This record gives sequence, C-alpha cells and structure tokens, in this order.
Amino acid sequence: MKRLITLILIFLSGQCRSQLVSVQGVIRDKSTGVGLDSAYVILINKNNLSQRDTFFADQSGFFSFILTTQNDPLPVKTFYISNPYPNPFNPAVNIDIYLPEEDLLTVEIYDLLGKLIDKKMFTLSSGKYRMSYDGKGSAGIYFIVLRYKNKSEIKKIIQLNNLNGIGLTIAPFQLSSAKLNKGTLNQYYIVGERFLYVPDTMEIDDSQNHQIVFNLETVHSNSILIDLHNDVLEKVVNGYDLGKRNTYNHSDLPRFYEGGVDVQFMALWVSPTNYPDNPFQQTLRMIDSFKVQLNKYSNLFGQAKNSKELDSLVNLKKFAAVLCVEGGHSIENDIYKLDSLYRLGVRYLTITWNNSTSWATSAQDPQASTKGLSEFGRQVIKHMDSLGMLIDVSHVGPKTIDDILATTVNPIVATHSGVRTLRNHYRNLTDQQIIKIAQKGGVIGVIFYPPYLTTASTATINNVINHIDYIKNLVGIDYIALGSDFDGIERVVVGLEDVTKFPRLTEALLRRGYSISDVRKILGENFLRVFKQVCK
Repeated sequence: MKRLITLILIFLSGQCRSQLVSVQGVIRDKSTGVGLDSAYVILINKNNLSQRDTFFADQSGFFSFILTTQNDPLPVKTFYISNPYPNPFNPAVNIDIYLPEEDLLTVEIYDLLGKLIDKKMFTLSSGKYRMSYDGKGSAGIYFIVLRYKNKSEIKKIIQLNNLNGIGLTIAPFQLSSAKLNKGTLNQYYIVGERFLYVPDTMEIDDSQNHQIVFNLETVHSNSILIDLHNDVLEKVVNGYDLGKRNTYNHSDLPRFYEGGVDVQFMALWVSPTNYPDNPFQQTLRMIDSFKVQLNKYSNLFGQAKNSKELDSLVNLKKFAAVLCVEGGHSIENDIYKLDSLYRLGVRYLTITWNNSTSWATSAQDPQASTKGLSEFGRQVIKHMDSLGMLIDVSHVGPKTIDDILATTVNPIVATHSGVRTLRNHYRNLTDQQIIKIAQKGGVIGVIFYPPYLTTASTATINNVINHIDYIKNLVGIDYIALGSDFDGIERVVVGLEDVTKFPRLTEALLRRGYSISDVRKILGENFLRVFKQVCK
C-alpha cells in the first residue's frame, strides 16, 4: 500500500484577519472509480474569466486549496517555523509556519533510516499557517524537513503508537491561497481535467467549505465510435461465434465492447470467384447467420436500420450492428433484389468490389478511368436515393465515381479508403475525389490496411493519422471517418491489431494535437451526420 501523508495547512487567526474556505476533492475515472494521477483543477473567477489558478492533484487524484478573503492583513516580516507540538504525538502533530512572502514551501518526511517517505511542494501566500500531520503506520522517529527560498529547517517528531490517522491514507494536498475581493461573495468555476479525459465543470463560491468529486470520462468512451467497415460476417457464416471472446480474427462482441465500438457496419461480401452465379443467395445466407447471432446474443447487441434505432441502441449502451453489402454484383443486375436487401436492413451498398459489373466499373479495372455507370447503373443510384441507402465508392473506378456524383442527390461515402497522394494505390482516392465527396457533404472512412497507407513493410498508427491529417488539411475536419476493414485484411497496423485497440487511435489523435471536438467528429459524428441525412 502506498504510504501517503496528509498535510493540512490552515491560516492561524490573529494577525491576518481573513475568512478561510477549504476546497478539497478527488478526480476519478468514471468507469473504474480509481483516482487519476496527473490530474488538476482550474479555478476561474466568474466575474473575471482571466483570473484563474491551477492546482495539481497527487498521484491518487486528491487535491486541496484554500480560498482566503484577506481584510487588511498584518504582514509577516520573517520566516519562522515553530517546534512541533504535541511531540511525542498521538495521533497528530502541529507545526506553525510564518511566511513573509508568497513562495514555494517544500515539505519532506524521512524515517529514522533516512528513507524519503514523501515530498510535497506548496505555493503559499504571505501569512501564518498551521501544518497538521496525522500519522499512520509504525511508531517511531520521523523527521520533517521544511524548505522555503534558501532556508531550511529540520524537525524531529516521535510517533508514539501504531496509528490509523488520515495522514497516510489520504494523499497529500497541493495547496495554494487565492486572494479574493474584500467583503464580497465570490463565485467560481472549478474545472477538473486530465489528458485523455473530458473536462468537468462545477460552480462554487466562498461562502462555505467544499468537498468535490470529479468523475471524468475518457474522450474515447464519451464519444460515439462508428466503424464504417468490418468483414467479420464472412467468418460468422462459416461458424464463427460473435459472442465468445476469441484469440484469433479481429472482432467479436466482447472485444467490440472493450474497444468502445458503439456502431459497426458489418459487410456482406460474397466472393465473385466462389459464387459467380448466385452471389445474392450467399448474401442471404450471410444475413441468416447474422440473425442467428443476433437472436443468440440479443442482450449484447441489436440491429439498427435507421437513425432512430441507432440512437436508441447507443443511448442504451448497447452495441449496434448495421448491415451493408460490399459489391454491386450481389444484386445480380436486379434492382428488386436491392429492395429485398433494404428490407433486411442493408444500409449501404459498395457499388463495386475489385470486380466490375455490367453497370459499374471497379478501380482495378483497366477501363476504370473511361468507363463509368451504364443506364441501369444510374437507375440503381437513383433507386438507392429513393430507398435511403448510402452509396459507398470504395473500390470504385474514377469515371464511375464521377457518374455517381452527377446522378445522386445525396452525400456519398468512401467507407474504407486512403489518400492516393500519400500512397499511390488505385484503391485510394485522389485529391479531386476527396474534394468532390466533401463538396457533396459525404465522408471518407480512413482504412487501417498497411499497403494502402504506406510503401513501408509495416504501418503504424501515425501512418493512419497522416492520412487523416491530409484529408483535414485538404477539405476540413468534417469529412473524415474511420473504416478499419478489420477481418477483411490479412495485415494490420502496429498498435491497431484488433477492435480492442481503437482507444489507442483516440489517444494518438489527441497527442497529435486534435481537439476533443475534432476527435469526436472523426470517431463518429461526421458519419452520423450523413447517416441521419440519408438513412432516416
């Protein structure tokens, strides 16, 4: 158990006529209840927002400071530290401290063997203070070393008994004195903060002491995370159990929850090589296998077919799955099969996979730059608009993308693609394509597949963020999303090995300098805007 020391500094009455308000509290992780190290609070004067002070919590998240309303204080002219009293002590010992100027007071506590038990620093205003140390632990001799400017004093204290005082159970407080306006009631915002967490704000005044608990939520868990593309249903149709935590593949329900995934678009991809004649029937078999998992684990996830159902599941903290079809070959040149897929919950269609159809051309096709949509292809696009089904242009050739943009009245998406300027690959989008998608109000889901991110043998999270950076600098933050392609890729990004690692991407984005608002947009809000517009 960590040995902690409580040092409570209290103004002495007498020479400094003042009103004291103690503000103490703890900053904790909302999900675990554990105190957060490296946390701090900011005190902001409501009447003068530029007047603020920062107080750091200790390693267990505890903080404390004193507000003082000073009325014509009599100045302390010399530095003075009294002898400890009572000494020997049981359970507490006091030391009076006189500080002539505002400065740093350092307090160190050592045991008889010279082992440093704790070291804390306090920024204090000029005045008289009383320091109380409530011991806990073994009886014995201890030494308190106090340092102020270039002066120091050592005080010997004797703890008589084994004690259970608050001194070693509550962490030391970081103290400061904030001078307030004479004779008035002052009001403040107090903000609890820590990197990777969403700040929380409360209001206090100097009319009474305050005990405050901040329960902070991580930026990742506080955001809606929508992954635009995952191929795990390709495994499920062959017997993979979504409800069990597995040590292979990239996804399952326990790992979705661990990774903080709120909404997952689950692709129905049918190999055109293995099912050249009946891809639609295989698509239906995949949907059936999905339904089996849905019924089996209805307590863990639900299917969303529109924005209302999606919102409902997210609000219930329940994993939401949305079906999508990867490859227009699955409708077998039959627009009515598109209707059937829509009724079953399919909410986007990737117009082509790597294979072209008679009505749309793939990016891999040698004719990709010159051959686009057929007349039937235009009918498909218009019918998708009328249904409220999103158009996905990942894998799609440039001429077909242009034709789609000229035909649709809705925003379009590229659910799992990269930036061609950064990695010259036919599967990635050119600057002009990115600009046109943004102008239409759509989004680009940045893929996690290393060969689409870099020419190097391995890719890292920084490579993913480089593609995000590029899109942001080209068209703005509002057109970026995530499309991992987990369980559809044989190689993974270092640091993003499966769906549990999404929080690492959030952390890396924040460390790169993205604001909390921008991170939320990337993780899901941008795509949610498009989904709500199209899939009503």
